[in-house]
Amino acid sequence: MSGQMADLIVIDDVEWAIAEPVPGVLFDPRDHGVHPVMMHTANTRGALARFRIDNGRLLLSDLQVGADEQPASINGVEPTTDEHGTIWTYLDVDLAIEWTGDLLAGADPIPDLYVHAGIPSVHHYEQVLALDIEAGQVVGTEDRTEAVAQYRASDDDDEGAFERLLRSIRMRLPGADNDV
Repeated sequence: MSGQMADLIVIDDVEWAIAEPVPGVLFDPRDHGVHPVMMHTANTRGALARFRIDNGRLLLSDLQVGADEQPASINGVEPTTDEHGTIWTYLDVDLAIEWTGDLLAGADPIPDLYVHAGIPSVHHYEQVLALDIEAGQVVGTEDRTEAVAQYRASDDDDEGAFERLLRSIRMRLPGADNDV
């Protein structure tokens, strides 16, 4: 299996890979009548989303899906296709996403940490940003680059070390009143 393509989010003109959304995915095309099929080995889930933050609001800006026939419109936007008719692209969707949770995003992937399966984890990026999102509105952001760099530099091979890192850099702490 190939390394998988992560969904993206643009914040202040910087493109970040979405590494750890909790809970689950930000957008499921199936909720909009679109049923993706595998696009290629680097995208077995069949969809690739690009989000952006606009005035503190989480929006789906673009989407690519694999489909054997033209999928439904999303937010009034009809998809266009490639020359093979199997990858469909929605541009300028501008759909407000009402998601609530923690989002960890990474920029500047570290080539030596490339994984050949799955979506790269947050510690595979030079820059790490944590976002706290409530009903689609960003209510907090914090730079977590230093904490993740310290984790990479440590010799901690304890099985729970990575989970402790994730708990320490998320904005919403598990077990707290705002747990999602």
